[in-house]
Amino acid sequence: MKIVKKILIALSITLFISCGENNKKAESKATEQETMSDSENRPPRPPRHEDKRTPCEALKEGPSGSSEHGPMDNADLNRDGTVLREELEAFMEEGEYRRVTILNFFDLFDTDKDGKLSDTEFAKVKPNHSFNGTDANGDCVVTREEVVAYANEEGRSYRKIGLDKFFDLVDTNGDNKATPEEVEAAHESGLLARF
Repeated sequence: MKIVKKILIALSITLFISCGENNKKAESKATEQETMSDSENRPPRPPRHEDKRTPCEALKEGPSGSSEHGPMDNADLNRDGTVLREELEAFMEEGEYRRVTILNFFDLFDTDKDGKLSDTEFAKVKPNHSFNGTDANGDCVVTREEVVAYANEEGRSYRKIGLDKFFDLVDTNGDNKATPEEVEAAHESGLLARF
């Protein structure tokens, strides 16, 4: 009788544990389905265009496949037209280079401080498209002088001051949202170029 009782207790415990695991799996699957249905309801992010240019062409010509509002479109992760501070933070987390100015980013890689990125220094730049558009003279060498000139072009202040500070300038009412109207105002004021 004791053995039967122990077996019944062991079976009960096993059954209890098994039910708990099945409940966890069911909850996980339901959460996964909710997440999928949320993403199905969102407009898709624009596809990343494969850049078929040579690195030298890209350095000279600039970003490829940019959307009209540049970094503001790219940071609009849910594609609803308004960029929340949280979305901007998530976008910057995808690439720490987005947090700093382009000049500071250049200085990180110009390790010999000669004012230009050698082939060895440039090979360490991640992502490799970070300086696209900065090679004004098309010699396939990025110089500090060219990076400064690029950052000073009208509409590229986000490259000069960093996305975090740029967002503060676009979000004129300080509600941690960059609305389509605020982005349009940034275009009209020259703060943001049309891409």
